[in-house]
Amino acid sequence: MKGNNRVLFFTSLGHFINDSFLVLFPVLSMYYLSMGINTTAISIFGAIYNFLSGFLGAPIGRIGDKKGNYAELMFMGFLLIFLSGIFFILSFFISNLLIRYVSVSIASLFLGSGLAFYHPLGGAILQLSYNKDEAPKALGINGSMGSLGRAIAPYVFVVIFDDLGVSKGLFAVSIVTLILSLITYYGLKESSFKQEKNSVDETGIASLKPYMYVLIPLTVIIFVRSMFIAGVQLFAPTYLYRLYKSHYTAGVFLSISYATAIIGQPYFGRLTSRKGGRFVVNLTTILSTVFFLIFLYLRNYYVQLLSFALFAFFAFSGFPNLLGYVSQLVDKKVFARANGVVWSYGNMLGGALGMIIGGPIAGFFGFFYAMLTYGILGILSSLLLIFLPKTRKS
Repeated sequence: MKGNNRVLFFTSLGHFINDSFLVLFPVLSMYYLSMGINTTAISIFGAIYNFLSGFLGAPIGRIGDKKGNYAELMFMGFLLIFLSGIFFILSFFISNLLIRYVSVSIASLFLGSGLAFYHPLGGAILQLSYNKDEAPKALGINGSMGSLGRAIAPYVFVVIFDDLGVSKGLFAVSIVTLILSLITYYGLKESSFKQEKNSVDETGIASLKPYMYVLIPLTVIIFVRSMFIAGVQLFAPTYLYRLYKSHYTAGVFLSISYATAIIGQPYFGRLTSRKGGRFVVNLTTILSTVFFLIFLYLRNYYVQLLSFALFAFFAFSGFPNLLGYVSQLVDKKVFARANGVVWSYGNMLGGALGMIIGGPIAGFFGFFYAMLTYGILGILSSLLLIFLPKTRKS
């Protein structure tokens, strides 16, 4: 493979690895709750890895924009994810609850740090490889592989953990992850990019200031939307387990639902190219909220499965939609940092806060009221869409 096809293939493999681990802790939370770790702690651990992903994403993008070493930085992120798996494994060998908390905390720190790398870097590689009209389509194809990882991972994790035990299953997953990470690194090693000398200022870094008129409102809206979506993603496995009394049923339910984004990501990437990012942000935010509320209130298995699948179809469109929108708004010399602002500060930090609020609500009032809180946040994010600028300033 040569040129853009090679870049698309190996960044897609990287996205598959990364997003498989987005659902690891939500699945593990089903097991941790039965081991004495309470809902508030679960929400804090989830917030830790989302907060770190959000806090570190923009600085990582800044380094990538300056040095062009996207492949090396991406591999560093995958190594940190691998290390998180090791500490999650240790937590299942420890009988002392306090030390188990420490082990899960360290694992969450590694996981959050590792997950900070892919989206600003993978997005920048694709944005630099394709023009602004074609980039959203490439991001959509790439994003579908992330969705594939997120879709099959809950089912695969539950089957492996129940058959082999969680610790042995996690070890197998970690080894496979390391192998795929090496393949991704060597596939992208020749695809590093460096900015042209006339595209940066005397510090070696171009300014984001001309684009803040759109990046700030977009980031605020995505922050609130992510509080909604990330909170649902964290607590959906446990909510479904409590509802249907089966790890397997919860895993199948989530895998079927998350699989819709395999089609959704390339579809919304093409739609972003045709209709523009603002239109697709509006569409996906509003409809994901509507279908989630239907899922919450209509207590029939098949209706819930359909409505949650449609929620996932619209909710997990962020990679091609948001980063495709960014590529339509900013100059290529600031792609990775602009990605970092929207994805990391908006998507990941918003998700961290959303996860924090869910645990105490679930602990005091029950999981339904935690999920209802997320539905209210979805309504709020939809109302905030009126503040999104309609056009790019010249």
